[in-house]
Amino acid sequence: MARRAVVRLGIPALIVAALAVAALWRVGPPPREKPTGPVATSGTSPAKSITEPVKTIAEVMSNNAIGREASLEHVTIREMVGERFYWIESGDQKPVFVVLDPDVKRTTETTLRPGARVTLVGIVRPMPMSGQIEQQWHLPEAAAVVIAGSGTYLHVTEIRQ
Repeated sequence: MARRAVVRLGIPALIVAALAVAALWRVGPPPREKPTGPVATSGTSPAKSITEPVKTIAEVMSNNAIGREASLEHVTIREMVGERFYWIESGDQKPVFVVLDPDVKRTTETTLRPGARVTLVGIVRPMPMSGQIEQQWHLPEAAAVVIAGSGTYLHVTEIRQ
């Protein structure tokens, strides 16, 4: 009789235990907490967080800025190349090419003309080859060659005054 009671209670208990182990195995360990401070490097000074937006024209021109968000404040429009294409500058830094998104968000009615000072928000992208620039952006060959030499450009999604 005692053996029958053990079997009657033991088998369901083993099934429940096996299901619990299987469930815990599928869920996995709890996630680790992410560090809130800057990313550690092997250098002597703390590095900027990679998620921090690019803030200067010099940073836009570097290859490690590709894919990062940029927020360039109070830059000057140097030259208009087309309806959506501009060269911008800030101080003595080399000019950067910008392309306005067709659905660019404007916080104010800003007239984009040479000499205007604006704040541009967007994403740094690699510059296509000159042939692709001619086809995609419908720009003249001479302009496409000059633009292609810049390496990166800013794809603007928002314009602020």
